[in-house]
Amino acid sequence: MAYDVRLATRISPAVDRRLRMLALAKGQPLSHVLVALLDRALPPADELAALLGADRHAESADAAEAA
Repeated sequence: MAYDVRLATRISPAVDRRLRMLALAKGQPLSHVLVALLDRALPPADELAALLGADRHAESADAAEAA
């Protein structure tokens, strides 16, 4: 799966409405509000990289055991 493609997501109507209301209340573009929310919710990049590295290490160890 490619992780460098543009995101095209679908969200529920209730969340869509709340995001748009928040953007209006803050007087910011919707994209800025989304970036700020996701930035607070997501772990730091180095932590994610470590998780990905651990997953790859576990997969290669499983493959070696199966061989």
